[in-house]
Amino acid sequence: MARQGEAIPTLIQSAEIIHSANIASVKSAPIHLTTPHLTTTHLTQSALNQMDLNHVAQQFNQRLSQRAPFYAQHFVATTKPQGLSFDSWSQPAVYQQLLLNFAKAYPPLTAAKTSATQQTANAKTLLCHSRSSKALHSLWGQWYFGRLVPPMLEWIFQVTTSMQMAKSIEEMDLFPRQFFIHPHDSGRVANVEFFLNRTNRPIPTPNKSEYKLLQPNQTRGLLLTCNNQSPLQDERLVERRIIQFIQTNLAPSVERLTCLSPAPPKLYWSHLGYLIHWYLGEMALPMQQFNQLTQRLFQTSTFADGTVNPLYNSINLTPACEPSSGCIRRVCCLRNQLANSHQCGDCPLVARAQARRAAQG
Repeated sequence: MARQGEAIPTLIQSAEIIHSANIASVKSAPIHLTTPHLTTTHLTQSALNQMDLNHVAQQFNQRLSQRAPFYAQHFVATTKPQGLSFDSWSQPAVYQQLLLNFAKAYPPLTAAKTSATQQTANAKTLLCHSRSSKALHSLWGQWYFGRLVPPMLEWIFQVTTSMQMAKSIEEMDLFPRQFFIHPHDSGRVANVEFFLNRTNRPIPTPNKSEYKLLQPNQTRGLLLTCNNQSPLQDERLVERRIIQFIQTNLAPSVERLTCLSPAPPKLYWSHLGYLIHWYLGEMALPMQQFNQLTQRLFQTSTFADGTVNPLYNSINLTPACEPSSGCIRRVCCLRNQLANSHQCGDCPLVARAQARRAAQG
């Protein structure tokens, strides 16, 4: 069971202390779903009808509320999403408006001494972020991935080892278009919806201009098949599905965010490495499985298919490499440049300063 409350990252602590608004307070209007242009292969026969998908959603949501109640407040599997689609919130005009609202909640330290009138003026708020815009985009990305990744790790583990279904869930893809967000009034991501749709549809191959990092051999979704497998087979299947999630969802999400912001890809991958490592520890996995996943995800430069592993060297692991131990970021998240925030306890800048002092004796 996920160990709630242990070694919670700074972002999660901030969410509980500063932003305690419940889901009912989140305001977002339903929009028309826009689907990227796709090239297709042959049609596949439906493995699940609508009732089956509703059951899958209900079953997962119940398990998530039992295992990770904090995330169950902010993530839901559904067949009727009402939030902003990936292609909608990532339109430059929409994203900039979200960042504008976010800037009011997290002004730069250089603006902390200015008048309230100046801080609430839209043009001046954007102007005063000229030197710390990377920090603002970085923190917004932390909120986005912080709401998305832990519940999806729960999904991957549950459909592999726990969820019992009469039929397989076939070609259930995890592309960004399957996830919808509800923004908080402050502009950050408040809640995420995981859209479970029917599988009697073409198997999509993303257009390269829209999902640049995906390769043809990465376009099929996860084969969520519940059968009687050995623990070793389950572990290998979990590992493969995590990698598929990285390739089909996280990689194109980072690609899109870097097109919208001045923050470099390595900053977002640092967030993801830290988050994934932390939550794997929270899941109380067997030590052998945790160590194997840590080695494959963070200490291997390429995946089994030969593609580059973007999580490689994204974090500095502690020597013990135990689930209860943390890790140190390789890249500063820059949150210390913003007001209403504070420096992370394991900030690499602090660690480097300590190392320099120790070297000087």
